[in-house]
Amino acid sequence: MSSRVSLTQLMGFLFIIFLLSLISLPFASADWPTFHSDASHSGVGAGNSTVNSTILWRFDTGNKVWSSAAVVGDMVFVGSSNGNVYALNASSGSEIWSHATNGEVRSSPSISGGMVYVGSMDNKVYALNALNGSLVWSFTTGNYVDSSPIVVNGVVYVGSLDGKVYALNADNGTVVWSYTTGNAVVSSPAISGGIVYVGSMDHKVYALSATNGSMVWSYTTGGGVYSPPAVVGGMVYVGSWDYSIYALNAFNGSKAWSYATGNYSNSCPAVAYGTVYSASKDGNVYALNASSGSKIWSYKTGSAIVCSPAVVDGVVYFGSYDGYVYALGGFSEASLLQQVWVPEPLNAAAAIGVSAAVLGAASIIFSFVSNPLSGMGEQIGEKTKDMVPDDTKHWLEDVVSSKKKTEIEKKSGPPLRPTKAEVLAYTILIILLAVGFSYVKVSSLDQIWILLPVFLATSILVAIVQKYLAIVFLRRRGVWSEHRIWPLGLVLFLLTTIAFKVPFSSPTRSAHQSSEATERLLGRAAALEILIGLAFAGFFFLLIEGGLTGIGGAGLAMCVIGCLSGTFPVAPMSGKDIFDYNKRRWLGLFIIVVLVFCAWLFLL
Repeated sequence: MSSRVSLTQLMGFLFIIFLLSLISLPFASADWPTFHSDASHSGVGAGNSTVNSTILWRFDTGNKVWSSAAVVGDMVFVGSSNGNVYALNASSGSEIWSHATNGEVRSSPSISGGMVYVGSMDNKVYALNALNGSLVWSFTTGNYVDSSPIVVNGVVYVGSLDGKVYALNADNGTVVWSYTTGNAVVSSPAISGGIVYVGSMDHKVYALSATNGSMVWSYTTGGGVYSPPAVVGGMVYVGSWDYSIYALNAFNGSKAWSYATGNYSNSCPAVAYGTVYSASKDGNVYALNASSGSKIWSYKTGSAIVCSPAVVDGVVYFGSYDGYVYALGGFSEASLLQQVWVPEPLNAAAAIGVSAAVLGAASIIFSFVSNPLSGMGEQIGEKTKDMVPDDTKHWLEDVVSSKKKTEIEKKSGPPLRPTKAEVLAYTILIILLAVGFSYVKVSSLDQIWILLPVFLATSILVAIVQKYLAIVFLRRRGVWSEHRIWPLGLVLFLLTTIAFKVPFSSPTRSAHQSSEATERLLGRAAALEILIGLAFAGFFFLLIEGGLTGIGGAGLAMCVIGCLSGTFPVAPMSGKDIFDYNKRRWLGLFIIVVLVFCAWLFLL
């Protein structure tokens, strides 16, 4: 084996190990277990569905609801000014249990390890059993507890109007430490990327270093900023007492847009699938386009709203001064087509890692059986390769396609005319892309039929044009190339779609006539395929900006995911041909694709 081939295998192996490390990350769950979703107050909606203004249910607490809801499984946890903490059925709104405190409960519950942590205006922090509401422990501070607890690594962090921030043992409520500030601690800042984002009643939103507290930037609104900010995809969404909701650039504080409400906006906005959900003291919950700030819909309750909405699986939960806890959602065809689908980042990482692991492992297994390594490996290989039947080895070759060039019988014909095998491969590819990307966007299977026409049209445009042009490129240069069904890719596509809601890999591949193919031609054709995919991604992004979010969002997702999977330096992916031809060009193209993928994943 030459040193060039050894370097190729080593680079591919290191690439696989890097992606495998992503699997250790936890998968995103369809829960909202604490104030504003997580410890960083990202406010990103959980699950995978759209939200409209249809009322599903409402629960009457009998007094004002300041508290923001937490959602875990099929339970909604919320406090009321009547002094009770409630656990409600998320599907019906019926009461499961309630626990009475001796003061108003404006604090938002935080659920961790089967416990509900919440503050009360009776100066206490409570730890309740999440299943039945029984008291596990309570801790008394020096004043009201309006702050929403955050639980991280077995420690409950919460503020009090006595001017202190407390760190309490989550198991028994003992004080780990406390810190005295200069004034009352009511709300919590948002932390993202080493920057602390916080609003102040001096009318400003601040971005401070997490390292030394120095100011990175500030933005002045027309009123006090009581609302905690939500930091999502490079943007800071925050409400102000100047009756507006703002979207600010997280890096420099410049204003992207603002939307005027009818009263104070104390609510911390929530963001889900391209939509910002916020509330105002004018009694409305607003759904705004995250890119432009235009109103999608609004829902008016009987009184002011100061809590922050929770968004889970197509339902937005919130309370109102009219004493009710609301659940809005349901389904509308218009809202489903309007939303741009982007997967949960951790699920995307898991799909990438699993695909890379399976491809790498299969390629290594086949390479060992077909072409054992020198030295001891060669001796072992000589003894073991005869144990594998020839039929099995041929099947492995067809499934894994780990050879440098995939051989097919020599053919010739019109370069523009697809063969029967190609027609079948393209048909399967188009159907799987359309169904797969429709499946990951909907919340129930009956909604797929609404998306299929749009996704079928997009699949035809993406699949045929991108793959077909690369095939024609090779045929016109004397290399017979053909598109075929790829069993392993088909299995990976279905696995990642069902397990992670991220359609990854490709159910088809290209096969080349080895006697005419060169590394230069194959590398150029593979690079052309990736560049066409990136160009289409830019085109679909422009469609989204122009308001055609249905076809634009579908096409962008297909192109970005397809380009990333295609650049894997493992046969039979396009990246392997580019890597064999020119490693520097592969690296440059791979970096560009990763940057585009991350921008789509985190900034859209």
